[in-house]
Amino acid sequence: MKSHEAIQRSVNGKTVDHAKALGISLSSVTKWQEPSTDYTDSGSYNPLDRIESIIEKSLSLGNSPERAYSPIQYLTERFGLIMLHLPKTCKGNVEISRELLATIKEFGDLAKAASESLNNDGTINKREAEKIDKEAWDLIRQTALFIQTIKESVK
Repeated sequence: MKSHEAIQRSVNGKTVDHAKALGISLSSVTKWQEPSTDYTDSGSYNPLDRIESIIEKSLSLGNSPERAYSPIQYLTERFGLIMLHLPKTCKGNVEISRELLATIKEFGDLAKAASESLNNDGTINKREAEKIDKEAWDLIRQTALFIQTIKESVK
């Protein structure tokens, strides 16, 4: 999917409503929904293109993917979704073993965070809940990565 197609799907024909909600011109929202690959296209650089540029620049400056993808991570957490980093290729049994160990470690981190919170005073405060939440999402992402690694290793 192209960025303009994603904007178009999200706007879903309600361009006027989106323009009003964003406090921008109707033509801006309209042009975001059109291709803008070269001078012959009528579309314009949209918010998704901007986020993509920020991420690409962050990566080119040597930032870790985890840091560079922070805008996407924010959006996924904001809307209750999961961001998964999936491997491009599998290197065989060594890679599967590595991912399995990483998954087990993430489960251990989650169990430790929950156990420490409950052992302190039998309750979970906001800071402890946030730590447990982070560890749980890390485990979910790692489990999906492990599953993807298994799928890619099947011959």
